Amino acid sequence: MRKWTRQDYQTMPWKNGGGSTTELAIFPSGASLDHFVWRLSTAEVSSNGPFSHFSQIDRTLAILSGDGLILHGDSEQSHGGSIFLKKDSLPHQFQGETPINAELLHGTVLDLNMMTRRDVCTHHMQRLEAGSHFIEANDAQQLLLFCAEGSARLSTGEVLQDYDCCLFDEEHEHGGIRLNLHASEGAVLYMMRIQFLNMGDS
Repeated sequence: MRKWTRQDYQTMPWKNGGGSTTELAIFPSGASLDHFVWRLSTAEVSSNGPFSHFSQIDRTLAILSGDGLILHGDSEQSHGGSIFLKKDSLPHQFQGETPINAELLHGTVLDLNMMTRRDVCTHHMQRLEAGSHFIEANDAQQLLLFCAEGSARLSTGEVLQDYDCCLFDEEHEHGGIRLNLHASEGAVLYMMRIQFLNMGDS
């Protein structure tokens, strides 16, 4: 397991310069925006405008704070509709090539953004709340946990809190990733399962 805290994160401009992003974790370590396999970050959205274009990247977005966003997408990709995201919404997945304009409801929003390179791996983001959770990711080679609110104690004895992020790798003896965690009252965590498409190349 590898763990990152607030002291490890770095903030940089958006790819299109329209805002700022804080990188929580990236694979491989030290990769650039053009060469990552996956990247987990937060972004502060303080004005209406377009999302950055990321070719061959699949993205998932969740709202961490603020009143929410309306995502206006390409009519063909989004079936002519718009997506409303707020703090308790399910994470929303979309393609990085899709032209999307974000409209703020009332003031600045902080979001969580997972990106994976489509020809290398896939991901699934899940929101976890208070209580005990047994995680059994049999097909995942990596698993990310991000603590957005409150705290959580893992079966390993590790405690996650205050924007901590952990990466777990596949257990080579049995395959997959399994762990228990107990999230405190009011806690919100996000779990990202990562599955590589060609294990011979990973």
